[in-house]
Amino acid sequence: MFTVFNSESLWIGTDLKLFNRIRDALKDADIPYKYKTKNHLSDWGGHGTVRGRTGSAGNPTDQMYQYEIFVYSKDYERARRLI
Repeated sequence: MFTVFNSESLWIGTDLKLFNRIRDALKDADIPYKYKTKNHLSDWGGHGTVRGRTGSAGNPTDQMYQYEIFVYSKDYERARRLI
């Protein structure tokens, strides 16, 4: 089970294609991983979401989501060499 104490962040970014390539490489190397997805426009702050206050015009859709991949601390160095 992944926890704060036994895992490390391997990669953070907004490129979905790179995110999927890294996940595929980890899977092929039998390195367990966990990922989180965050939508920046749905962040709450003050009165409503960012998109609700400012709209989404001008925000590139490929930059809307941020992806983060975690691996176990014991697998971190092997995963870093892999990517």
